[in-house]
Amino acid sequence: MAQSRGTVKIRKMVDADLPRVNEIDRLLSGARRVSTWPFSFESYWSVYRPQLSFVAEVGGKVAGFIVGTVAQEEHSRSVLNLRHGQDLPVQRQHRQDGWVDMIGVDPAYQGMGAGRALVQAFRDECLRIDAGMRALATESDKTLRGFFEGAGLKTSGLVLYESD
Repeated sequence: MAQSRGTVKIRKMVDADLPRVNEIDRLLSGARRVSTWPFSFESYWSVYRPQLSFVAEVGGKVAGFIVGTVAQEEHSRSVLNLRHGQDLPVQRQHRQDGWVDMIGVDPAYQGMGAGRALVQAFRDECLRIDAGMRALATESDKTLRGFFEGAGLKTSGLVLYESD
């Protein structure tokens, strides 16, 4: 576990945070970058201006970020909630979902709880607007999957199949 440099403070992201968030995104490029979003943060922000966006500060410096969007529940997804059988899913109560699109914590601040605090802030905002919370990770990304599981998320039990 990393040595504490102060308390993690979570707040809404503002435009003045963008240079530092872009810096964190660049620090995580390559093999260490969470692969749920194929573009740079800068490109993502300019296109989507995400409704759900928070930063984590440690000692007054932005140490991490989480961003996502809110979408209405799709019919194809809601039908899956009607499955019957011994492993019934938890009945969904929300008609919209907050999707985590990108998350990143500066490697120098990892292990201090910033990532978990960001996920909790995202989850709290989803609850406030009466939305469920969803996040994606590739099956091969053991680091991200382990992080999400450690932060209290669980897999949906569904597997995506595709064809070219």
